[in-house]
Amino acid sequence: MKFLIYGAGVIGSIFAGKLASSGCDVTVLARGKRFNELKKHGVILMQPGAKKQEQVFVKVIDTLTPEDIYDYIIVVMQRTQVDTVLPVLSQNKSPNIVFVVNTAAGYDSWAEAVGEKRLMFGFPSAGGERQNGQVNYFIGKGFMRIFQTTTFAEYSGKTTQRLDVLVQIFRKAGIPAVITRNMDNWQKNHVAMVTSIGNALYRYDGDNYALSHSYKDVRLMISGIKEGFSVLSRLDIQITPTKLYFFKLPTGLLAIIFQVFMGTKLAEITMAKHTVAAKDEMKALQDEFDILIRKSGMITPSINQLRKNLIF
Repeated sequence: MKFLIYGAGVIGSIFAGKLASSGCDVTVLARGKRFNELKKHGVILMQPGAKKQEQVFVKVIDTLTPEDIYDYIIVVMQRTQVDTVLPVLSQNKSPNIVFVVNTAAGYDSWAEAVGEKRLMFGFPSAGGERQNGQVNYFIGKGFMRIFQTTTFAEYSGKTTQRLDVLVQIFRKAGIPAVITRNMDNWQKNHVAMVTSIGNALYRYDGDNYALSHSYKDVRLMISGIKEGFSVLSRLDIQITPTKLYFFKLPTGLLAIIFQVFMGTKLAEITMAKHTVAAKDEMKALQDEFDILIRKSGMITPSINQLRKNLIF
């Protein structure tokens, strides 16, 4: 099975390394310094607490031509970057293009660019940071799956053979994966969460440990998330996945739980580091969610208060 990972950041590197280690034929599209790092040293992964690096050599390209055919192209990049690659993807003839991109704005422009029949989606339960060519990473397993599991979907919402194959390949690579029938709902719910979490962290310059010491600000963060879900409910967008009904617990109880979580290394790796590294994307996601707020006609005082932290 031939994969192209279009984007060589943290998530792209994790996917590339794990898929290649499991026996897939993996090519990574990268540019500049990252292209040279991958050419010379391959993908270097390191889990927290591990004693040894995982080093996997993959093919590396810096340009995708129309004739470069892969079984799956997995587009892994920030929301602010994806529109620039749509013309290239539209010309390529590969049959399956999987957008692993955070958005609350729907998929019309992507469907127009690559065609509805080729369009698939994914979202990772993985993260970390890249330092000196090495990716220090985590993958959502065990307890972490309470919050999120790597998820894939078809544009049509159907469960197809190619979708089942993709999920099985990821599971074989050590990345637990599931299917959703409505990725648009799934992602809108995700953005409702991450915008409030990110904006709460920005008050403390991305320091999750500092945030964990403020019950008031963590409670405001939880109130913002709940307001976000209420906005979606007003627009007849269901909570997806169902595990997010966890947020129906009392605000005070959730604030205590998240105070504890925000004081952990896991919160630093899974939330804080990405928030700091992706300010432009977080601003774009807030802008997208603000459109939904206006459509709902709801008043969102907690979200409004948290949004002020985006001024940096």
